[in-house]
Amino acid sequence: MGKTNWWYILIVIVFFAVISGGILFLYQDWLPAELASLESSIVLKPIPLPTKINQNFLEQVNECFIPTAAVFGYALRITSDFRSMSEQEQTFDQGRTLNGHIVTWAESGKSLHNYGYAVDVVDRRRGYNIDWKKLGKIGAFCGLNQVDDPHFDYRGGLTVTDFAAGMRPPLLMLPCAVMDERAKANQPLTLDDLKGCNVPKF
Repeated sequence: MGKTNWWYILIVIVFFAVISGGILFLYQDWLPAELASLESSIVLKPIPLPTKINQNFLEQVNECFIPTAAVFGYALRITSDFRSMSEQEQTFDQGRTLNGHIVTWAESGKSLHNYGYAVDVVDRRRGYNIDWKKLGKIGAFCGLNQVDDPHFDYRGGLTVTDFAAGMRPPLLMLPCAVMDERAKANQPLTLDDLKGCNVPKF
């Protein structure tokens, strides 16, 4: 290759290097200002912590879980639902730094009770001497998750960290319309009602 061609290639390389460097310099000079402008236009709003149990979750418990369990011989009552962060802290300390038995392994902010998506239940007649495995299947039919024997919650695929960050699961839906009808009429759910709901074998 001749000397003239080498000089031509070198000039082209230098030319593009200068042009590219200038564009990069202008881009770097422009970008922070634009980002600063964008950042100043965004107002971050703190997500308020709930102060009571989630109503959609509670309706699922009262209109599906408890009535369906009643059809199969359970007489459930809720012993604990929403807990504030301070209440959770006190509950966690029980049996550790406070008198009493340990009733939870979840520290403050680590329980779905703190976000209104959990209940603890017990049988009115038999206490805790019931078939919890079967009750867990009834809970699953209603979209609830059994964490331990008396604890049922709804996560919708989210983690506790997600809840703490302000995320919430989709609304729960009743398996069949008759459950809502019975609840509004203050009537008990029946086995015949459930047969029309395609209830699995518990």
